[in-house]
Amino acid sequence: MKPLIPAFPIVKIPIVADFAIHGFGILVALGFVFGSRMAMRKAARDGLDPEVINRIVSWMVAGVFVGGHLGHLLMYYPEDLLNDPMSIFRVWEGLSSFGGFVGCTILAVIFFQREDQAVVEANRKAKESGQAMQPRIRILGYADAMLFGFTLGWFLGRMGCFVAHDHPGIETNFYLGVYGMCEGAVGRVPAPGAACDSLLGCWTKFQYLLSEPYHPGLGKACHDLGLYEAFWSLAMIPVFVWLDKKPRFPGFYTACWLLSYGSIRVVLDVFRTADTRYFGVTPAQIGCLVMLAGGSAIILYNRKKKPLVTANAEHWAAQKARLASAEASGAAEHAESAEGSESAEGSE
Repeated sequence: MKPLIPAFPIVKIPIVADFAIHGFGILVALGFVFGSRMAMRKAARDGLDPEVINRIVSWMVAGVFVGGHLGHLLMYYPEDLLNDPMSIFRVWEGLSSFGGFVGCTILAVIFFQREDQAVVEANRKAKESGQAMQPRIRILGYADAMLFGFTLGWFLGRMGCFVAHDHPGIETNFYLGVYGMCEGAVGRVPAPGAACDSLLGCWTKFQYLLSEPYHPGLGKACHDLGLYEAFWSLAMIPVFVWLDKKPRFPGFYTACWLLSYGSIRVVLDVFRTADTRYFGVTPAQIGCLVMLAGGSAIILYNRKKKPLVTANAEHWAAQKARLASAEASGAAEHAESAEGSESAEGSE
């Protein structure tokens, strides 16, 4: 067994002398675009409003970058924040996935509370005017749709981490080991014998690594934990699509994502090298325990609830019956009023 991924440079597209667009940013942006579209289609299938998903995307972008940067500083590098308080505003200098999760969760709760208040107000006016009332906002229902699409978004985002060499692990001889991304005492350990500087050159080097036996001149290779998470997320897409063949209780996909990601991430962090640890565990591993507890609680409390597609269908059927009843009652009152008028005219 030997590593097969060459030591490629961080992917970026030069624009001007001192400015380039990084592959990480492009892939993260694509993750938001295609992940949100996938989430909107899931929301529509469940009888939810897809435009709610469309409106929350900008909030999630803020949660990822603001929450991610705060998590990076507070959980991993608090000394940097103490030494340079202004670093809190330089969101491009480091992100933490779990900080992003926390930031997005807080903003999502605020967003859906605002959306629900808008629905309550709209329903009050609709009731007064005799129109159909909308179902209330169900946070777990929308969370399911978002995490359904998040599988695709996370895959693209973690591929962005891969092209930026963001998550190096320990040294390995595994096939998916990446040369040149190992962390040394003074930075990355180069792997000149396995290096490439272009797409064609990397393909040629891959073929060379595939055919030649390993030798020390190739250099060291390490696990790329971002790549492993990308593969996990890619595998979750067909799993979620298959599970979506039948209606599920509210929170089902949220629980599946929390339990699945929490389980894989707590294991992958064992292979991290340059990472802050508290009592031997990383902040992400602590977060994983919260994820596992949250996913288990959702299943425990929601497993017997009706699927949203069923609940929404019943809501609209009830609204239709209510409007039909009100219309029939109004017609009957009108008929009685007309009869009363005719009787009064006859008596005169």
